[in-house]
Amino acid sequence: MIRKNRLNKIFIIVSLLISLTLILYSILRALETNIDLYLTPTQVESGEYNIDKSFKLGGMVKKESLKQSESLEIKFTVTDFNKEIEVVYIGILPNLFKENSGVVASGYLDKEKKVFIADEILAKHDETYMPIKIEVQD
Repeated sequence: MIRKNRLNKIFIIVSLLISLTLILYSILRALETNIDLYLTPTQVESGEYNIDKSFKLGGMVKKESLKQSESLEIKFTVTDFNKEIEVVYIGILPNLFKENSGVVASGYLDKEKKVFIADEILAKHDETYMPIKIEVQD
């Protein structure tokens, strides 16, 4: 009787360990396929990444590179202080978007024109970000 109880406990513990391992493996596989990192201009120009499809380009908006036309078309340069890529975006920019600040753009690279055509722009902020309403009151 005692042996049977002991075997049952061992079986339960081994089953739990196998189940936890399978769950952890499944979670890590799901995260691996869903993590969407951005490439820097240096990585894009190095050619070591497959950029034939849509990807994210990240870096800093180069100072004095922002050009807005009368339409919604906006051009600016993204740099990682080593290489630069010109970005073309049609739309309204986020409030935090400005020159000399971080940006992540989703889109594709037009190899003929050598520009990145963005369909989404995300402005990055530093750890001292404060909403505009609060900033004005200080």
